[in-house]
Amino acid sequence: MKHLLLNTFFISICLSPFIVLSQDKEGVKTIKIQKEKFFSKAAFDDTEFKVIAFDRFGNPHEKAITSFTIYYKEDKTAFQADVKGNTFPQKTIDFLTKKKKYATKICLTKIQATDKDGHNENLPDLCDIVIFPDCKKVNKTK
Repeated sequence: MKHLLLNTFFISICLSPFIVLSQDKEGVKTIKIQKEKFFSKAAFDDTEFKVIAFDRFGNPHEKAITSFTIYYKEDKTAFQADVKGNTFPQKTIDFLTKKKKYATKICLTKIQATDKDGHNENLPDLCDIVIFPDCKKVNKTK
């Protein structure tokens, strides 16, 4: 029994430098985890003048958009309108469709969406959207 204890003590003393040297000398490493975004893109619905968010699976979410900014240009002057919600203001819709004679290019930036857990996400900008004015009835003469 004494011989067995002496052998284990001797082996443990011989292996202890290898155990100490096997430790990392660089310190503790950390792992960074990035949360995967729920929404992937936004789209403009030109029939109802709404902005709709799409999740990473392609499903539309109409009420997810919380705010965005509209940029448009008229006669070398750029305008912007900050919008809360997902629908264009009626004043902007009237200006773009009824008071203009030509089509207008708009750009939607700073698009914010909120998922079901209340987390805000920034979505990519939507540019080169063309809004055409309303068609007017033409009086035909005979």
